[in-house]
Amino acid sequence: MRFSLLPLLFLTIGLCQPTFSKASSEIQPQEPMPHSSNRLAASQSPYLLQHADNPVNWYPWGDEAFEAARTQNKPVLISIGYSTCHWCHVMNRESFSNTDTATYLNEHFICIKVDREERPDVDRVYMKFVQQLTGSGGWPLNVWLTPDRKPIYGGTYFPPQSQAGSGRPSFPDILSRIHDIWTSDQDNLLAQTDRLFEKLNHPSPSNSSPNSTLDNSIRIDAINAFHSAFDELNGGFGGEPKFPSPGNLTFLLHAAIDHNIPEEQRTAALDMATTTLEKIAAGGIRDHIGGGFHRYAVDRQWKLPHYEKMLYDQALLVSAYLDAWLINKNPTLKDAAHSTLNYLLRDMQDSEGGFFSAEDAESIDPLNPSAKREGAFYVWSWDEFAPLLNDDSLTTFARDYYTLTQPGNSPQGPYHTEDLQGFNTLRREIPLEELATQHALTLEQAQGYIDRINQTLFDERTTRTRPHLDDKIIVAWNGLAISALARGAQHLDEPRFAAAAAQAATFIKTKLYNSNTHTLTRLYRNAPSTVQGFADDYAFLITGLIDLYEGTANPAWLIWAQELQDKQIELFYDQEQGGFYSSLESPEIVFARSKDDYDGAIPSINSNSTNNLARLAQILGNETYAQKARQSLTYFSSLISRTPRQMPSLLDAIPRLINSPTQIVIAGNPNSEDTQALLKTINSTPIPNRILLYADSGPSQEFLAAHHEFLKTVTPIKNKATAYICENFVCQLPATNPKTLEDQLNERALQKHPKTD
Repeated sequence: MRFSLLPLLFLTIGLCQPTFSKASSEIQPQEPMPHSSNRLAASQSPYLLQHADNPVNWYPWGDEAFEAARTQNKPVLISIGYSTCHWCHVMNRESFSNTDTATYLNEHFICIKVDREERPDVDRVYMKFVQQLTGSGGWPLNVWLTPDRKPIYGGTYFPPQSQAGSGRPSFPDILSRIHDIWTSDQDNLLAQTDRLFEKLNHPSPSNSSPNSTLDNSIRIDAINAFHSAFDELNGGFGGEPKFPSPGNLTFLLHAAIDHNIPEEQRTAALDMATTTLEKIAAGGIRDHIGGGFHRYAVDRQWKLPHYEKMLYDQALLVSAYLDAWLINKNPTLKDAAHSTLNYLLRDMQDSEGGFFSAEDAESIDPLNPSAKREGAFYVWSWDEFAPLLNDDSLTTFARDYYTLTQPGNSPQGPYHTEDLQGFNTLRREIPLEELATQHALTLEQAQGYIDRINQTLFDERTTRTRPHLDDKIIVAWNGLAISALARGAQHLDEPRFAAAAAQAATFIKTKLYNSNTHTLTRLYRNAPSTVQGFADDYAFLITGLIDLYEGTANPAWLIWAQELQDKQIELFYDQEQGGFYSSLESPEIVFARSKDDYDGAIPSINSNSTNNLARLAQILGNETYAQKARQSLTYFSSLISRTPRQMPSLLDAIPRLINSPTQIVIAGNPNSEDTQALLKTINSTPIPNRILLYADSGPSQEFLAAHHEFLKTVTPIKNKATAYICENFVCQLPATNPKTLEDQLNERALQKHPKTD
């Protein structure tokens, strides 16, 4: 829905063709000046603390700010961002550190700073408003409100001066215009804002009714829709900027191994996903030296990244790379997952086990330690790179391998920045086999060169100042990391990853979980926050705990997942229509509660929660969970029928509900060699819609047998670890030999599995 009510249209036109008052012209860019701390100084949020010394009289989100706005009859500016956001830093330097701009803001507005990661509920409602107003969104998010929290106008980054030909107004221009309208025509503005608010808060009902039948045809439609948008040359979907959007890739990879999908679509799905993942792994968006991935690429070819690193991107991309590697065993895909998990353990894990949120796009310039610039930690000038290797043949190989040039390799384009002129972002454009031939090397010799080059560059990077670390430990994002690590432990045969996942889960349970009320706190930084958990905190942690059970055989994780699932349903589930609300009802949020219905950089709460319900329904034999999963799917069915690419992760739940799962039961001691041999076979075979259960003659079997009568009698055969492959607990002949098990799994993977009632 887009809208253009009179005051908003007047603002937009007036600001694009400005005729401003003297007050506007008096606000000129200046160097920031020292200032005593404002109300943000006591904040827990790293983002708010970055603004604690601004001359702007910032308030944190809360009643105090809005009461001040009512008392002083001023509009409110709410500015939302996060501590590793590059354009947030830019606007801070240009506008919020400018004393004249700050003076104008303090005189005419009440100003509020919000960390979008701390308060996603606040960010969500005002981001939706700006997206509907302008057609796009992003951070920093700047929205002007009435004292009763209703939006007047908004946008993202605004420059300190108007840019000729861009149509983008300056920040001072906007401030002046809003102030003028507020003081000269406030009654009319408030009346129209009220009408706008009602329109936003009570949108017209859709004419589409939910589909009562959910089948694989909608998944086929989604694959076809992705194919129509696929960039066959570069991978990914659409033009620049390009986000990895791993949820899209995971959906395609799951479809690629499901023989309920026609072969043509399965082949297309696999090609789209693996091509994209291979291009990302070779591109500048990947940190080839330290592991992990940057947030997105500003160009179509994945060459030039926006350099911040987010925990959720690492976790979700690891899962996608693991899925892809299981299918085609390309070592590049395995390495991408492995090096990313190593990065998380080395650089992103707190000593007590939790995982930090993000690393900044900007960092100290090694060539000018008094300044920061984007990408400084990651990029190389030729003059600093060439002497490092101290070997002409190695230097030449590195130049060709990582596409380095003396003037720098940053591509030109609308997103090109001065910060990167003369610097090289490491990326690969020539296949290793071809490069080895060009340099008269064997593949083994070429790999040896790469190892030496990477180690030298890694060592040199340790002398640089790392980017700012946002050390908030967010439950939702830690749930994603737990899932990635648990799956990495299984599919890469690396028990240390499972140990790290268990440590993170223990941290959350100890620091951020109330065992009496079964509720979560949103985040931890030096201490638990005062913000209660949102629906995504429950959803993503539940996923992580299910995967951690499969990776460790410890039923405590499964028991906790069930507790959290019941609490999430109690707090957030719409019992009448289905689907999960994103947050609780709150007087702080004047908009009605909404249901997350889009899979973006992170799968939506409803996509993830529906899959959780379906998985737990299978694992625990819980028909109530299955019914709620079906109700949620039905609720969103008309939306995904119209726009199949909107919620691909939700579509992953369809086969869990219409097909019988492949139940793999392992009878034996989970730590014994014979059990580990069977698990290695299971975890190296891609099986759609799989659940893994442990009959360990101990706590796991005792817990699961209370839900499945069948599991009371499952035992090892002749004291050897035994695998049972079942459907509705009707099992094939048990297997004690890994080769026999592999044959059974491959046969099962090739079958279609219509659900039997």
